[in-house]
Amino acid sequence: MGDLDELRRFFDDYGKALADVDLAGIAGCYRVPALVLSDAGAVAFSANDEVEAFYADRVQHYHGRGIVAARPSLRSHTTLSRQLLTVDVTWAFLDGEGVTLDQESYRYVLRMTEDEGPQIQVVIATAPA
Repeated sequence: MGDLDELRRFFDDYGKALADVDLAGIAGCYRVPALVLSDAGAVAFSANDEVEAFYADRVQHYHGRGIVAARPSLRSHTTLSRQLLTVDVTWAFLDGEGVTLDQESYRYVLRMTEDEGPQIQVVIATAPA
């Protein structure tokens, strides 16, 4: 379940949607209901339009700082069950010259299905690797 190439493609596509401010593309990477957990609290999504609304301000904030690309680095992944796995990812956020302006790390709980492939069900902010 979830071979490494498939996971890399998924996170590359997700990063492209983030960088392109493709809100529908971002939401399409999620399986609702979904949850985002961080030190700031928890945000639950019950519909894709809620995912889009959540990311609308965040991706615009990144663009305002000159970030034009999001490059994922998969650090580890663990199978939890037949359909669930965790993936630890560190994101490098790059400017137009390819310089890293920021880094963030997350643990994702993905639901894997044959029909839809990987989809994010839970995002947990983690300490940078």
